Amino acid sequence: MWRFIPASRSRSVRGRDGRWRRAAWSAAFALPAADAAAHAFGVRYDLPLPLPLWLAAAGLTVALSFVVFALVLRRGASGAGYPRLDLLRLPFARPLAHPLTLAALRVLSVSVFVVLIAAGLAGTQDPYRNLAPAFVWIVWWIGFAYLSALVGDLWAVLSPWNALYLWAEALARWFRPAGGLRLRWRLPPGVGVWPATALLLAFVWIEILWDGNAVPSNIARLALGYSLLTWLGMFLFGREAWLRSGEVFAVYFGLLARLAPTEVRVTDRDACEWNLRPPAAGLLDARPAPVSTAAFALVMLATVTFDGLRETPLWADLLVRLSRAGEPVGDAVWYAAGTAGLVLLPCAFAVVMLGAGAAMARLTRGTARPGSASELARLFVLTLLPIAFAYHLAHYLSYLLVAGQVVIPLASDPFGYGWDLFGTARYRVDVGVVGARFAWYTSVVAIVLGHVLAMYLAHRIALARFADPRTARRSQYPLAVLMVAYTMVSLWILAQPIVEAAPGR
Repeated sequence: MWRFIPASRSRSVRGRDGRWRRAAWSAAFALPAADAAAHAFGVRYDLPLPLPLWLAAAGLTVALSFVVFALVLRRGASGAGYPRLDLLRLPFARPLAHPLTLAALRVLSVSVFVVLIAAGLAGTQDPYRNLAPAFVWIVWWIGFAYLSALVGDLWAVLSPWNALYLWAEALARWFRPAGGLRLRWRLPPGVGVWPATALLLAFVWIEILWDGNAVPSNIARLALGYSLLTWLGMFLFGREAWLRSGEVFAVYFGLLARLAPTEVRVTDRDACEWNLRPPAAGLLDARPAPVSTAAFALVMLATVTFDGLRETPLWADLLVRLSRAGEPVGDAVWYAAGTAGLVLLPCAFAVVMLGAGAAMARLTRGTARPGSASELARLFVLTLLPIAFAYHLAHYLSYLLVAGQVVIPLASDPFGYGWDLFGTARYRVDVGVVGARFAWYTSVVAIVLGHVLAMYLAHRIALARFADPRTARRSQYPLAVLMVAYTMVSLWILAQPIVEAAPGR
C-alpha cells in the first residue's frame, strides 16, 4: 500500500503518480538509495540527538525569545512610519528605475511567458524534455517566492499579465486619448481579496493534487485561461483594482514582499521606487487586517503545511484506512481526502487563530483598548507570514537548488526538439550541491527563526495596541503557546520519511 520514494526524491510539483517528481529528479536517479529519509529532502540524515530533543530545543528557543522580547522591547509598531533609505539616490542604482530598464524587464518577462505557452502547446509533451513544467513549478513558483521575500515586490514590475494590459491601455489611449480600457465597474466594498483567496486554493489544488499538472499542454491551457480571467477582471473593474483583489499572484508575492529588507513600489504613473528598510517592517501595522486578507494569509500557511503533512506516514495510513480493505488507494479516495484536507486545514487554522484571539481578549479585558476575538486575531494574523515563508523555505529550498538545475539544459531546448540555443543542452544536474544534512539544518534554522521573527513582530504590535508593557506581554501568552506548538509540529512533519500511498491503476 505504501511506497517509500528513493533517496533521490525530494519535494516536487507533484502529480498524484509522481510523474513530475521523476521528471525533475531524473538526473539523480542513478544515485544509490540511502538508508531512509528526512522529510524535507528524501535522504535519511541520522540526527546526532533523538528527534524529541530537537523538537523540545526548538520549542524552548521560541519560548525563550518570547521572554527576551517581553523584557527588552518597549517600543510599539509604528505602521507605515518605519525608516526608509531611497536607494535610487545612489548613482549605481539610478539606472535600475529608468523607464527603459522597466520596459526591458517587462519585455523579457512577456517573452518568457510567450515561450512557455508556445513550449506547452507546440513542444514535446514529455515533462523531462519540455521547459514549461520545470520553469513554472520550480523557478517561478518556488524561486520567485524567495525573491519576493528577500528583495521586494518585483512581481509588480515583472507580471506579464500586468505588462500586457499596460501596453494595451497605452495603445487604447493612443487611439482614444479621452478613453481607456475598462468599463468602470466597481468591486463591492467587502470583496477584499476573496477572489484571490479562492484562486489560491484552486492553484494549490492543481499543484499538489492534480495528476495532470506536469503535462506541458495543460500548463499552457491553464495559463491562457488565467490570462483571460485576469484581463477580464482588469477590463471590468480596472487594472489596479483587480491587481489588489483578484490577481492571486500579485496578492501572494505582495504579502511575501512585506518581509523583504528592501521595498519595491510602482507608482500610479508607472514610476519605480526602491527603498531600504528594516526587515519585515512591512508587517508592522497596528491595524487589524481585513477579514479576506487574514483568510488569504491563513491559506498561505495552511496549504504549505498540508503539502508536507500529506507526504507523511500518518496521511498515507489515513488513505489506506479510507480505502476498502485489501484494495489499493483509489482515485476517489485520493482526490476526496486531498481536497477535504486542503479546504479543512485552513478552516482549522482559522479556528485556532480565533481561539487565540478569544484568549487574548479575555486576558486584556478591562484595559484601555480591549478588543473582540476576531479583531485581535486579525490584528496579529499577518505576523504569521514569517512562519509561512520559513516553512516554504524548509520544504522547497533543497528541491530548488538541485532539481531547479534542470532548467539550465532545458533553456537551450525549450520545446524538446534537440536544439542547443545557448550551449547548455548537455548540462548535467549536480545532485551533490546539497545533502540531507544541509536540508535538515536549514529546516531547523528557518523554522525557528521564522517563529522568532513572528514573535518579535507580534510583541511590537501588542505594544502599539496596548501601550502598557504588562498588558502587551499578557496579551501574547496565547500566541506564544501557539507558536511554540507549531514550531514542534512543523519540525516533526519535516523529520518524517516521505511516504506516498500509491493509487491503484
